[in-house]
Amino acid sequence: MFARWNDELKKLVVNHHPKIVSLNMLDTDYAKLVAGETIPEYHKHRLGLDQYDFAKLGKQIARYRYSDLDQQGQDDILCNIGFMAELFSMADMEMINDRLRTTGVFFLTDGERQQVMNWLEDELGVRLEEVRE
Repeated sequence: MFARWNDELKKLVVNHHPKIVSLNMLDTDYAKLVAGETIPEYHKHRLGLDQYDFAKLGKQIARYRYSDLDQQGQDDILCNIGFMAELFSMADMEMINDRLRTTGVFFLTDGERQQVMNWLEDELGVRLEEVRE
């Protein structure tokens, strides 16, 4: 039995080929993306989010800024931030999902986008529309 298990293990190890993914970004942007944006402490104290939420929020902000995302990708991040910050209720999320079911495309309205951007700027001092370095 051990020999059969050992043969199966060898097949798995031998057949494993790494997948190489080409990234279209600068090394510095990748480093910023992985590290995430730092949320200043004085902003953290104003909000009722826990430390995990700030780490996740920082990663989402960095992904928005440094990844080469299309509008759907950007809207997905803004939607996640808006939901985490309780800017969007469950009814709002249902309307967003209904638009996806109806149109086949995920998107936020200009007002929903602006609401999240305003919250980020007002509460965290983060401007997402800054020019990329």
